[in-house]
Amino acid sequence: MKWLTRHAPSLVAAFAVVAGAAVVARAEEPVAAVAGVEADAAKIRQLVFDMEKAFEQIDDYTTTMYKQERVKGHLLPREEIQVKFRKPLGIYLKWTGEVNNTREVLYVKGWNDDKIRAHKGTFPDMTVNLRPDASLAMQGNRHKITEAHFGHAIGVIARDARLSESRPQDGVRYLDLGEKVVYGTRSRCVEARTPSTGVFSVYYAARAKICFDVKTKMPTRIQVWDGDGALLEDYGFQDTKINVGLADADFDPNNSEYNF
Repeated sequence: MKWLTRHAPSLVAAFAVVAGAAVVARAEEPVAAVAGVEADAAKIRQLVFDMEKAFEQIDDYTTTMYKQERVKGHLLPREEIQVKFRKPLGIYLKWTGEVNNTREVLYVKGWNDDKIRAHKGTFPDMTVNLRPDASLAMQGNRHKITEAHFGHAIGVIARDARLSESRPQDGVRYLDLGEKVVYGTRSRCVEARTPSTGVFSVYYAARAKICFDVKTKMPTRIQVWDGDGALLEDYGFQDTKINVGLADADFDPNNSEYNF
């Protein structure tokens, strides 16, 4: 499953997500009357580094992920996925929305010859073992399953934050969008933009908006655009629960709740 690879050209804020409300149409509601205020770059970078530190304290989490990606020029339908993640790298995904309903994918680093175990949930519904970067696994995805977790996304954001700090000549701009309720979770939202002169090619995306939970520092929504303003990636996280004590059974294909 392809998730957070480099298809767009810039970032520093290429991560935002959705958490906690039942009404998708009201993904974001303002809390503070702050809209697009030009921000001190150092302060925004510190917020990103705080996210890194917060993730270091996380052993596992569950969340509902909303995913929409542009693949091969086409913006695909929005998907709803139940996610289980455990360090160092165990991921279980189950599709629960209208798109790919009942599909399941499981990956645990070092298990199953480092291959994913998956079934697509539709006829003919066969369970297969695939390399994470296999063409079938990547179909309709921008990122591999091994990148489908907070740690990877935060790492990409932090990488671009440090890059912009070391390259002030790039003129990366930061906006503080204030606090919003993002799918039911009080979140801080920021945005990064690179100039339209071509320097964005060294970054993840030309424009990226990130919202994160003000308490846990974990993402609640990520949106990424290319240099022409086309949406490339939109990831949301709802009802995220941290350090819930996931067990080996949660990453076992023989789990009676799974259908591998």
